[in-house]
This record gives sequence, structure tokens and C-alpha cells, in this order.
Amino acid sequence: MDSKLEIKIEALPEVCGVYKFLDSNGKILYIGKAINLKKRVQSYFQKDNYERARIRQMMPYVSDIQIIETNNEIEALILESALVKKNQPLFNTDLKDDKSYAWIYINSKDKFPTVKIVRSLKKGEYEKGKLFGPYPSGLVVKRVYSYLRKLYPFCTCKNNDCASSLYFHIGLCPGPYAGAISEEDYRENINNIIKFLSGKKRGHIKSLAKTMERYSKNEEFEKAAVLRDRIKDLKYIGQDIGFTYYDDTESYESRRVKARKRSFDSLSIDLGISKLSRIECYDISNIQGKYAYGSMVVAVDGVLERSKYRIFKIKGSSTPDDFRMLKEVLERRFKGNEPFPDLVLIDGGKGQVSSAMNIIFQGINIVGISKGKHLKRKGRRIKDEFWIIRDGKIYSINIENPEILIDLRNEAHRFAITHYRKRSIKEARKSVLDSIEGVGEKRKRILLKEFKDIKGIRNASLEDINSVIKNSKVSKRIKDNLANYQHPKV
Repeated sequence: MDSKLEIKIEALPEVCGVYKFLDSNGKILYIGKAINLKKRVQSYFQKDNYERARIRQMMPYVSDIQIIETNNEIEALILESALVKKNQPLFNTDLKDDKSYAWIYINSKDKFPTVKIVRSLKKGEYEKGKLFGPYPSGLVVKRVYSYLRKLYPFCTCKNNDCASSLYFHIGLCPGPYAGAISEEDYRENINNIIKFLSGKKRGHIKSLAKTMERYSKNEEFEKAAVLRDRIKDLKYIGQDIGFTYYDDTESYESRRVKARKRSFDSLSIDLGISKLSRIECYDISNIQGKYAYGSMVVAVDGVLERSKYRIFKIKGSSTPDDFRMLKEVLERRFKGNEPFPDLVLIDGGKGQVSSAMNIIFQGINIVGISKGKHLKRKGRRIKDEFWIIRDGKIYSINIENPEILIDLRNEAHRFAITHYRKRSIKEARKSVLDSIEGVGEKRKRILLKEFKDIKGIRNASLEDINSVIKNSKVSKRIKDNLANYQHPKV
């Protein structure tokens, strides 16, 4: 793999979003979605993971990767669909037409609204009603659709002829055109369905869960299984998306960028900074001082610049000392020739900010971000606190729109911890081989070259190992020692 591409993959965030593979001319080869962008993109570069022939054909041409972060999986889903339809990438086989995902549509402005499942979407066609989705599983949508109709009957009769409709006679149509239900009561059914599809179903699901538990205690397992599946279906339906299907792809792509840009633009006012372009954030990651790393992540004009991220392997003593480690990282960074930032964000409170104050040049603003002692009301989560230097003293400060600072802090932590994990796993793998009698540096090097890693050696046959080692006793010792080896996860 190209080194630039490897660095780019290393810097990918572990969040929901959409990824694009591009060739050397910048042409989009493939678009996909992921719950975890980094893990999903990495999987393409593992040779044993080319599950499709088209992907095997594509990978040699991949020269660049672009990502778009989303707030949740359902946003990634709709964005992927929109981008594939717009760009028609060569190696995408699905989503190139409008019939990929199911939606539930309610023509809420009609006198007696109906509910239907739709797939083909054309701009303007469904604008007078409410559209819920997209849902990749049409089967789940059909099951929920049928279930909702039993809970809140609605009319789908042709030519408004309820009297001759089978659904009317079996109770699935309340008969609005036959005078069997008032317009007000019918509208209440539709409003309940809209609430349900909008996510207001917690009480209903809680009730189903209690019934399922009762069935299980009474050993009525088949009934319990039916409710289990129903609960799963209902949780699947009604996920919120932050935009409509009819938004253009540019508005999809810029949603997260705009949120960061708003936060960035308001920062100069909140912090009293006349010029603000480049922000750098620093974090230290270690356990008891071992395998310590410092990370630097960068945003320019409100946009995360992952190509400018840096990692610092901490030198010196292994004694845990975050202040000393931060000091070392900042000294090394500000001795370099890279452009200086307008703002330095430190992951830490007063102590870390104080350490940074003595190293960073005057004229560069310093802010600290730390987990506070107070809880946010919503979700009862710990609220972030911010610290700033004014006239040589450190003060607590309120920041109205801190999104970009929080994103940078999370990025810096993720980037540092990734390197920490990789190094600790690498050391752990080495120690496994080092503990085997008869395996020195030369044999260790030969084994890893042949089988790639410890997992590969463990899975190899005794004959394959011996063909490399050429010593049956040592080969058997290796096989026995690695029999119970658990491959660590990065």
C-alpha cells in the first residue's frame, strides 16, 4: 500500500459515515457506508477480505480515500444512496436507481390520509405528505406496516369504495368512506402512526417487553420469540435523519462541516481572538507511562485537516508523568518549521494549561478542555469545561458553541490511543515468540516474514512451520506454545 494512503487510513475516525475510493485521476471508483469508517476502510486492504470479485478488481486502482462523517447510521445510509445515484461509480452494483430502499409515505394533507410503502422517489412527488425512511430491509418495513395497520387501521380502498373492500370487513380499514368512522377519529389513527414512525414508541415497546418477559417465565417461548422479533422491528423503524431525501448531495456533504464552521466562527468572539485560522489540539495517551504517545490534530478554518496530524513517541523515562510528556511533545512541535497555530487546545485542566503556558510562544492562544464536575441535564453526561489564559492567569470560560473543540479533543484522543494500542499489541506479539526456547531474532524474523503475524504462525501446520524453521523440536515447541494464543484486537 502507498505510504500516503496508509497514513490517511491511520487518521480516519471511528464514526458513522460514507467513504469514497478514488483512482489516481480523482475519479470515484466506489462509494460505501460504514458504522465505523476506519475499521471498514481498513478491511478492504486485508487480502483475505476481498469477498467480491469486483472489489478484487478495484483495489489495485485505489489511490485516494475521501470520507464524509454523519451523525448516525441512517444518515450514512441515505447519503450513500444519494451519492451513488449522482456519481454512478463503476464498482457499485447497487443503489444506482431509485428502487433501492423502502420508505413509508403518509399523504397527511388529504381528508382521509392513507399510508403506503414506496420505493421510487421523484422530487415533488411526495412533498405534500410525510416520508419516513429509508429502510434497507423491505421485509421489516412490510411487517411493521401490517402491525401498525392492526393497531391503527387506515384506508387503502380503491375508488374510495370501503363497503366492498375486504380490508373493511376484516377490520383493517375503519371505513371512512362508508361513514363508519368520523374524520376526527380517523385523523387520530393517522397521527398515532406518524408519532410512532417519528420515534415516539418507547412506552409501547416497554409494554411489549414486559409481555415477552411474562411469556418467557411461563415457558411460552414461541410467543416470546414473536414479541422479541416485533420489538426488534419496531426499534428499527422510526430512526430520525437530519435532512430530507430531496436535499441535494452538497447539503448532505456539508452538514457536519457547517456545524464545525459555525462553532469555529463563533470561537473568535467567545475567546476574544481577532485572527483565528489554524487550531491544534494535543493529547497524551499511556498506561502507567508505558508505550506513551502524544498526538497533534489540526483544523484549518473549521475543517479537520487529517493529512496534517502528527504522532509523537514519548522519549525518556517510563514513569507516568502527563505534565512532563506534554512538555516534551510541545517542545518538539514548536522547534519545527511547521506553521504556528493561532490557537492551541490542550486536553486537560488548569495543570496541563499551566505546563503549556511556559513552552508555547507568546501570541499563541491556549485553551484547555476537561471533563467537569457538573452533569448535563440531558442524558446526565459530564459537561466539558474550558480554561483560558488571561494576563498570565488561568480562568474558566463559557463557550457557546464548542462543537469543533470537542471534535478536536475526541480526534486527538482517538489518534493517540490508536498508536498506543498498536505498539502494545506489537510488543505483546514479540514477547510470545521471545518466550519460546530455540526461537531467536533470526528465526523470529523468518517466521514473521513467512506467516505475517502470530495468528498466521498459530494457524500454520506443523509441517509448514518446520519447512521454515528446519528443526522439528523447535517447530513442535512453537506449535504447542501458540496453541492457546488469542489474537489481540487493535
